[in-house]
Amino acid sequence: MAFRRSIPPGASVRPPAINLPPLTLALLGAMTAIYLLLLLAPPEVERLVVVYFAFIPAAYLSKGWPLWSLLAAPFSYALLHGGLGHLALNGVMLAVMGQVLERRLGPGRFLLLFAAGAVGGALVHVLIGGSPQAPLIGASAAVGGLYGAGFVLHRRGVNLGPNAQLLVALAGLFIIINLLGLVLPILSNIAYAAHLGGFIAGALVATRVAPPRRA
Repeated sequence: MAFRRSIPPGASVRPPAINLPPLTLALLGAMTAIYLLLLLAPPEVERLVVVYFAFIPAAYLSKGWPLWSLLAAPFSYALLHGGLGHLALNGVMLAVMGQVLERRLGPGRFLLLFAAGAVGGALVHVLIGGSPQAPLIGASAAVGGLYGAGFVLHRRGVNLGPNAQLLVALAGLFIIINLLGLVLPILSNIAYAAHLGGFIAGALVATRVAPPRRA
């Protein structure tokens, strides 16, 4: 026999410590778990994961490269990170926009925008990025897709909640930082072109994404 806990009148209900929507939380969990597993894995395992799951442009010109790797890499590279700081920064950026867009658009549209950002970032990295042999890793381009989408949706009049102006400002700051980095590359190991490609891809997809109607 089940019993319900009654809440005394006037008692306050504390919100959960982590109040992120499920897909955003799952992506953060996957990124963190992969980072920790590779941190503990033998170097050869880490090398194989990077070789086949990071985005390496030269792989598409190599004979005999596994087809599954070529198909997965434009998406899977977004789940790999090169350090704790790299993971933390992308995780915070994902949490900020994810908690807004996933709740507003639903998990399917949210995942579409995240994936579009990853693919768009990989494509622009091929066109104007760095060395074709260097592996591209990190969720920055995919997260950039979310910020690009948020910017466009706000301009379309979609309600992004009470912090909409802050989100738009962060999207603008994302563009400015990466444009400056592309023209004046202070840190050569950052894929500024990929970040911008992700932002543009997310913005383009957002022009076609319709928020779900509310009853």
